[in-house]
Amino acid sequence: MPSPRLTDQVASQLSDRLRRGEWKPGERLPTEHQLSAEFGVSRPTVRSALSRLESLGLTITRHGLGTFATPAHAEIRADLRRLESLSATIRASGLDAQMIYRSRRARAATSEERERLELPERSQVVATNRSLTASGELVAFSYDVIDRRVLPTDFEVSSLTGSLFEALARHGIEVATAVTEIHAAAGGNVGWGKRPRNAAYVLLSQVHYQDNARPVMFNRTYFIEGKFTFSLVRAR
Repeated sequence: MPSPRLTDQVASQLSDRLRRGEWKPGERLPTEHQLSAEFGVSRPTVRSALSRLESLGLTITRHGLGTFATPAHAEIRADLRRLESLSATIRASGLDAQMIYRSRRARAATSEERERLELPERSQVVATNRSLTASGELVAFSYDVIDRRVLPTDFEVSSLTGSLFEALARHGIEVATAVTEIHAAAGGNVGWGKRPRNAAYVLLSQVHYQDNARPVMFNRTYFIEGKFTFSLVRAR
């Protein structure tokens, strides 16, 4: 089975090279055998990385002919089938990701949060408000809550930085699945600070679960329209 870490590394490097124009639209990429030798990884790992690029719309594979570059896009592309941190998605697009925390605090859960996270009355959550930039450009705002019970009793809220997936993993909490709702959104009540006027947003409302089906995190992330492109391969 291909290593997810190696697949991510190969896909990220190939994505960066495609965006720099190393292969022009319609030009064929090296073969799986050539890429395997170049990166020092197995052919299944290369095949998995190329599949990732195709799902993001960066390449197209024609059976018997090879993998070809498609016209590059300025937006960040995210495959809705994959559950990964926003920071990882941006880095895979060849850009620098920065997560800026506006607030972090422990508080009582709202009724909606208790329902989403299956919490009893008077439960506590760790709530954060974050903005996300890609190479210095604002791309999203995120409002997040984590079930306080899954974190150590001596957990310091102020220690939260960067990706919440990575922060949870440091405490032995692995997010396995998510139930995602997608909505259109607009309005001046979204976000804070300097942001586009009259912006439209793509809202992803998600409940994240451990592999034992226990919900651990709920977030609403507002992506500025035109900054992210979400893709999903469909077939009959």
